[in-house]
Amino acid sequence: MKRILYILTLLSLVSCAQYEVVQKLDVNMYHLQNVRTKDVQVILSSDKLVEGSFVKLNNIRIIAEIEK
Repeated sequence: MKRILYILTLLSLVSCAQYEVVQKLDVNMYHLQNVRTKDVQVILSSDKLVEGSFVKLNNIRIIAEIEK
């Protein structure tokens, strides 16, 4: 039982935040929002992202993050 709890805790700490693609702002510029924390990111990415889809930041190629 302790082993299962340890594995679940480890996975929750290591997992990456999942972001929803809210909208495409410009060519290769996207507005993303974290599902749990409601944190907002505006990024430039060479990947084509689909509005309404969910992505993990480490799974996409980010050219730059726009400062708030």
